[in-house]
Amino acid sequence: MDGLLIGPATRRQALFASVCAFAILLTLALAAPHARDALPGIAPFMPMCALTVFTTSSIAAFLLGARFAATRVAMLAALGGAYAFTAITVALQLLMFPGVFGRTGLLGALPHSAAWMWVFWHAGFPALVIVAELVRKRLPAPPFARERLDARGWLLIAGPAAVAALLGVLVTHVDLASPFRDVASAVPTAALSPASAIANNLAGLVICALNLIAIALVLLKGRLRLVLDLWIVVALLASLVDAALNTLSIERFTVGWYVARVFSMFAPGVLVCVLVWEVTALYRQLAQDHATLIRASARDALTRVYNRSYFDEQFHQAFERAARSGQPLSLVMLDVDHFKPYNDAFGHLHGDACLGAVAGALAATLASAPHAPGGFVARYGGEEFALVLPDTGADEAAALAEGARAAVEQLGIPSPAAGGLVTVSAGCATRDAIVASSPNALIEAADAALYAAKHAGRNRVSHTGASIA
Repeated sequence: MDGLLIGPATRRQALFASVCAFAILLTLALAAPHARDALPGIAPFMPMCALTVFTTSSIAAFLLGARFAATRVAMLAALGGAYAFTAITVALQLLMFPGVFGRTGLLGALPHSAAWMWVFWHAGFPALVIVAELVRKRLPAPPFARERLDARGWLLIAGPAAVAALLGVLVTHVDLASPFRDVASAVPTAALSPASAIANNLAGLVICALNLIAIALVLLKGRLRLVLDLWIVVALLASLVDAALNTLSIERFTVGWYVARVFSMFAPGVLVCVLVWEVTALYRQLAQDHATLIRASARDALTRVYNRSYFDEQFHQAFERAARSGQPLSLVMLDVDHFKPYNDAFGHLHGDACLGAVAGALAATLASAPHAPGGFVARYGGEEFALVLPDTGADEAAALAEGARAAVEQLGIPSPAAGGLVTVSAGCATRDAIVASSPNALIEAADAALYAAKHAGRNRVSHTGASIA
């Protein structure tokens, strides 16, 4: 099972993703004209956002790596690498940012090291999504799971993480001429119009272009057929809005700056929500499949009534409940009369069909009995069946056993034995009517009554201490 993330998208999922995409673009349209409007400065807002992005990106990378390990789909590994790259670059940017952990930043940061890490973070994510789309068909999932995971897939995760760390070393040792040096600067710059800001910020244009190319490639290759495609496009749109608003407003504590950081948190957060939703859905499906398996394992494959294992477990529990509550518990043991001659005469296939018909008649009789709550039919072994009847007295159990005997006789199944029809003999035992110190004692009493019925001529019901012909 591949899971929901790389499964076909439903119309409802596509509609929900479309609403999210529309909301993102509408926010950009509303915020862009006011991008440079100043707002009250909240100093902890930037480190809080960076920490959120680091946490959600790390979770997304881990979950995507786990999905790759389960499915061997290389695209998931590449996307995991994109989020691992984001987590490391944003962590390095936060550590290097002046005034957060130190006046000039940590790790030997140069004046514009944090600004460069911001550029690498925002350019690297769409670039790595492009890589993920390119390996969508080049490294398809193998038809069968292999014991050893594909090293190329793990390289798609570890490679971007290593590149992010190397970029961190680069910006702390080389004074790069940054076209985007003021994005992460603590000092406000002179007022710029949105048009001149775009024209003068080559890094912002490149980042926006990479996001647009990544979106186009997802649309071209995936055609939004998968759930994953829908939400990668939404994440890329959020990344695009983040870059566009930072390009329009390079000052801190403006409308554009605040909204951009909200979308920087949304870009990894949206996929984490989808991945967690998938895990929840898979757990729910696993629980349902497990319950189905338990129910199937409790049924006898031939007769579809409960099997001996289920009888052993449930009968012991019913006996203990009856002992605690003081309520009666009845057990009816039934055996198909002359079944061996029937098998010898008609063959095993007809014998199996006969047992199935008998089991159906017993189940129907029990289902129509209003005075047998919680009772069940089980195949005890071979051609022998058991009716477990909680809270059922001796008279009610004898009447129900008689009804079951009559129902089998009314099936009209031909038999080579005397009488010409398939019949059953039944023995009843009730916990109130006998001294039964254990479940096995009650089974032995019902068995003794069954053999009494067979010795008395078969096709009859015998109860401990009484007999009904």
